[in-house]
Amino acid sequence: MSVRTVLAVMLAVAVCSVSYPAIDDARTTRAEYRAEGELASVSRALFDLEDESAVPLGDPGARSVVALSLPRASATTAGIEYVAIGGVPETREPHGPRDTPQAKDDYGDVFAYRVEGGSTRVRHVPFDLRVAASAPDDADGGWRLAPDGTPLVVRGERARVALVPVEHRGKRIVVVVRAAEL
Repeated sequence: MSVRTVLAVMLAVAVCSVSYPAIDDARTTRAEYRAEGELASVSRALFDLEDESAVPLGDPGARSVVALSLPRASATTAGIEYVAIGGVPETREPHGPRDTPQAKDDYGDVFAYRVEGGSTRVRHVPFDLRVAASAPDDADGGWRLAPDGTPLVVRGERARVALVPVEHRGKRIVVVVRAAEL
């Protein structure tokens, strides 16, 4: 092998090893941008519903449906492990009073996402969010609400999420449910 060939190979290896972290960082940044964009769509829908009248839980009323689409891992984008609405997956309820600002945020009212290999990103929202299933329950007028802080989690898929402002036990909340379950 000639000296020029050896030097060319060594130069190529050096360039690749130096550029790989930058490429990986760009993939992660692009995935974070996509996750933030999907959650911005949900946030806009929540603010659009802010002026709508809340109806008793289980009654028909205003709603907004948002389509979420998470990209798969590719050469240009890192994979998104999940996007969550209403809480942070795989966390336990905090101990202590629920009326402190930190405890309120820990019990829900957040959007969260995690890019593969990264840390969980959490964004607080000014709405009382509760995830629901459409299973009938006489106590809640047709909805079975999950405990506060239990998120609706979208993982590597396309999903349509419905947001419904309701009056529940004298309080205005936004019920979050997969649109297919309505």
